[in-house]
Amino acid sequence: MARDAHDDQEQRALRAIEAITAGADIGDEAFRLANEFTDRHTSRLGAWVKRRRRR
Repeated sequence: MARDAHDDQEQRALRAIEAITAGADIGDEAFRLANEFTDRHTSRLGAWVKRRRRR
């Protein structure tokens, strides 16, 4: 599963690079990637906290 998440993240980064190369706004693409990263990690942290509280 961790490998799939890494592959997905890599694919998103490659799409962002392609978009930037095609003329997209670099700031907007970076912002989107950062938000996705933050959302994923916030979700993981929230799940971890819930598991810890159940013990």
